Amino acid sequence: MNIRITPAKLRGSIEAIASKSYAHRIIMASALSDKPTLISLNGISKDIEATVNAVKALGANAVIGENEIRIEPIKLKEESPVIAVGESGTTARMILPIASALYQEGTLTGEGSLLKRPFAPLCDALSEHGITFSSDMLPIKFKGNMNSGEYKISGSESSQYISALMFALPLLKGESRITLTSPLASKGYVDITTDVLQSFGVSGGFETKGNERFISPERIKVEGDMSNAAFFLAAGIEVTGLNSDSKQKDKLFLSVKDNNEIDADDIPDLVPILAVYAASRKGKTRIYNAERLRIKESNRIESVHAMIKALGGEIEVTESELLINGRGGLLGGTVDSYNDHRIVMSAAIASCFCENEVMIKGAEAVNKSYPQFFLHFNSLGGKAYVE
Repeated sequence: MNIRITPAKLRGSIEAIASKSYAHRIIMASALSDKPTLISLNGISKDIEATVNAVKALGANAVIGENEIRIEPIKLKEESPVIAVGESGTTARMILPIASALYQEGTLTGEGSLLKRPFAPLCDALSEHGITFSSDMLPIKFKGNMNSGEYKISGSESSQYISALMFALPLLKGESRITLTSPLASKGYVDITTDVLQSFGVSGGFETKGNERFISPERIKVEGDMSNAAFFLAAGIEVTGLNSDSKQKDKLFLSVKDNNEIDADDIPDLVPILAVYAASRKGKTRIYNAERLRIKESNRIESVHAMIKALGGEIEVTESELLINGRGGLLGGTVDSYNDHRIVMSAAIASCFCENEVMIKGAEAVNKSYPQFFLHFNSLGGKAYVE
């Protein structure tokens, strides 16, 4: 799907959609709980559906309604599960240790760009504790009995590996602990994991005595998504329904957007829209510690570079940095989404700062996290049309 956008100023306010990071974790915790949980959330994306389908594959019962999901706890099945996670990296990485803790064998499958994304650090850590794998990239077949103990893993490659172990290790018999072999990147996502686990009565730390019980709160509401709110905040729109005390580090958007030096370590998902904002204002901006963007839905350092260039902006990139020379606006042009939802939304918001039309190729990628994005965009005065 291609979308053509005529430059227009956005006006008004909008309610934030549900945090994808919180939703993933709450769905998984609900599936591991002692009784059913009703989850209230504003908007359900393809990635959230992927996590619902993943816990169903493990034996949970789940019903998706209008702005709510009802989860009944996992009942182990006799057959080995086949877990399809679509293109959701969070689902894949977090469900693999959980599945390994619950079942002696199974298969994890995915689609699209996820087939190229690495799982080696997580597989290596699990392999030291009784699990064997057919591969360290999807599709993956796993087999064995997952044992408690010390799990050594890199903290710098993906915080999702650590969050995954924080969910799985409390399910095992015996004491376990997570030992980081390198500094922890994106600590904010681990803080979200701790917050959710503690909401379900689990210790939520790097150490566990094992045999912990997940206790359902019965009803729980998913807070607003800070990273998706940032797109509209960049265009001057008021976004309601956000938690000012949130553990989401992406709440930092408003406080860092005008900085000339921006550390991306804790806010990698903000980099595409920060780059657009930087290109649209006057002055030089350096975004650093961005190397992990190379293993997102696209190689985001390269796809952001291509987007800014296509829109007439001035940008240079290195292995870990983006250097942007803002000239007070952009020209417009044709942007390839690289099947990356954040490139789609960033390019759409960029149109507000362009002189000429913006064409986005592959705009359907937005469904991964924000299916209602263009509906909301147009309701605020945007002029986006399907070609």
